[in-house]
Amino acid sequence: MWSLFPKVSSNRLLLLYSYILLFLLLSGCGAPPLIPYRTDTVVLAFSSFPTNLDPRIGLDAASEDFHNLIFNGLLRKDAQGRMVPDVCSRFEKITPVRYRFYLRPRVLFHDGKPLTAADVVYTYESILKGTILTTKKAALGSVIAVRSIAEDVVEIELSEPFNGLLVNLSVGIVPKGAKADFARTPIGTGPYVLRSYQQDAEALLEANQQYFDGAPRTRFLRIRMISDATTRALELQKGSLDLVMGAVIVPPDHYSVLKKQSHLKTILSPGNNYSYLGFNMKDNLLKDRRVRQAIGHAIDREEIVRKLYHGAATRASGLLAPHHWSYEKNVLILSYDPEKAKRLLEEAGYPDPDGDGPEKRFYLTHKTSTNEFRRMLASVFQSQLERVGIGLKIRTYEFGTFFSDINRGNFQMFMLTWIGESDPDIYRNIFSTTGTRNRGKYSDPQIDRWVEGARTAETEDQQKYFYSLIQKKVAEDCPYVSLWYESNVAVFRKDLQGFELTPNADIRVLKNVFWKGPGL
Repeated sequence: MWSLFPKVSSNRLLLLYSYILLFLLLSGCGAPPLIPYRTDTVVLAFSSFPTNLDPRIGLDAASEDFHNLIFNGLLRKDAQGRMVPDVCSRFEKITPVRYRFYLRPRVLFHDGKPLTAADVVYTYESILKGTILTTKKAALGSVIAVRSIAEDVVEIELSEPFNGLLVNLSVGIVPKGAKADFARTPIGTGPYVLRSYQQDAEALLEANQQYFDGAPRTRFLRIRMISDATTRALELQKGSLDLVMGAVIVPPDHYSVLKKQSHLKTILSPGNNYSYLGFNMKDNLLKDRRVRQAIGHAIDREEIVRKLYHGAATRASGLLAPHHWSYEKNVLILSYDPEKAKRLLEEAGYPDPDGDGPEKRFYLTHKTSTNEFRRMLASVFQSQLERVGIGLKIRTYEFGTFFSDINRGNFQMFMLTWIGESDPDIYRNIFSTTGTRNRGKYSDPQIDRWVEGARTAETEDQQKYFYSLIQKKVAEDCPYVSLWYESNVAVFRKDLQGFELTPNADIRVLKNVFWKGPGL
């Protein structure tokens, strides 16, 4: 029997000690702690605060969460990854290069002014014309005009057909005339109004009683910035936090401890965060598909999900999760099969020099960040690959250095996670020959034709046809080894009602939460 933890360094012992301490602190008392009774405020924690509160600028996850609380876009993503109306009531594709959006009536900004087509046009023109400095302009590169054709109707014209347009229309709409310093006092149409904000400390948001989709059920959200996961867990225990949500916010080991607390409720739901092993396709060893497939067969993902993720993940078959509208289930699955891995390596011309002895067929270098959980995963990969005769040298770097190396193609093998990706146009970016994020330099002429077909397809069924072909081909060629989808996780007080999780971890679900009264 192999061990999931073959080597234990002093750093891992310290990590193990911290988890033991956390467990003792949380389970030291038989009865739940005395926690405050609340009526009009929910206190939650983020691990980091936004880089920019202007929805035209901020890109990080914390910024997007704040944007979704304060603003609305023309469109938003639903649970299956489709773009559906938000401040518009409906939209239509007039021609392959022209879209028309009909705005909802009685959508008000937080200062009471009605949202009109002029605000939508201003929002997008400020991005496209460079009025503000933002990287979001690149995603709108095919847009040549945004026009108001009535007070409540907007048209967007493209230079060429591009089905990826819609996913880029979730940018929060700002009032016409919003200046470059708009982030200091942001005004949107969203379910919450920002009342106070201290960067890297806390923010207070108040329910928008005029919200077009119904006022939030709890008056205030107090958001605290707590970077340390153990501190967040302890604050939940003593009642100074009411809720935490997100796979990053709630690490697997903390989830496994917190779910045993009698006064807390923990829930999981399928998520979009996709973890994978990436390969350098120009490398002399890894350019052989049989070698890449052998690595996939050597990794026991189910065991890792069970022992390291404590069930807070599900095995992945490809980048798009099963709940996505264009997911293809009939793809090649690289199931755990060490013997098949050995056969593939033999076929590729890499015999095992000494059978089950210590000598290796060859060595690979695996790059990872200094994050302790990622280093632990790398050690598990090392142990599992060793069983089929592959030696794995682990190299750890501070995240900025690690990520820079990956983007420059300076690697043999690495692990990363695509966070919340649900736009299938990502296949064009990561697997087409000219893709801007094709880090491993994968190239296949069929994939290039199919991503172009999906980009210009006139119907969703046509798009799905091309994405099905792409998913099947990518699974066979194995530029990535699909690992798992991290589950969305939430932990909150049991007297907090109305909370649910969505696959895209939509934070707007907070508008539906409320406190259960005493004795109810």
